[in-house]
Amino acid sequence: EVLKDIQVRRALALAIDREQIARTLLGPLGVSAVPLNNHLFMPNQKGYQDNAGQLGTYDREQASTMLDTAGWKPGPAGVRMKDGKPLTIRFVIPSQVATSLQELQLIQAMLNAVGAKVDSQVVPTGDFFDKYVRPGNFEFTVFSWLGGVFPISGNKSIYAKPTGDKIQQNYARVGSDELDALFDRATAEFDPDKAIALGNEIDAMIWAEVHSLTTYQRPEIVAVTSKLANFGAFGF
Repeated sequence: EVLKDIQVRRALALAIDREQIARTLLGPLGVSAVPLNNHLFMPNQKGYQDNAGQLGTYDREQASTMLDTAGWKPGPAGVRMKDGKPLTIRFVIPSQVATSLQELQLIQAMLNAVGAKVDSQVVPTGDFFDKYVRPGNFEFTVFSWLGGVFPISGNKSIYAKPTGDKIQQNYARVGSDELDALFDRATAEFDPDKAIALGNEIDAMIWAEVHSLTTYQRPEIVAVTSKLANFGAFGF
């Protein structure tokens, strides 16, 4: 119920420092630690551009102001309240996935700083998608999508507007007819440059709706002997 309000979604997005998350998770790997600011294109793909706008920035002060405007006022023990209810977020992660736990702990501290309490729920890895993600039994969660060579058509099912229980892979259940129409235009476009332009229009709409926050592109790192050819990390 809390996250139905787009202003709350936008405020919490501003309260999350994705650059810090990238540094923490990618820094030890010795690779570039920058936030991923596109839902469709990866930084090593033609067409990648930053469409996040204001939501791509970390702005704790603005996040607090937006929560005030949305009616969530500071309450007891620093937790914001509205209509007698606390601003709490149930963050579900799978057990035995160390990166998910790290990200949860980082986000928990960031949201606590703006008066949003994060309740963590660690569930069995085998139940994570079937009992929690697909049924929508979560408020926040974190997992990885794989990039691909068809970034527009390959991602359509993640952002398509749900109809009843038919959500495809849109686990956030946030979508619109306008977004679906743009996907249809982009996947029907034969000119690659025009398709890329439409893809970035799509991504800007996804950011505006705060469907989800992309955090970082996780690299694939493979160690091989120098005498071995045609084997290793291939881009996604």
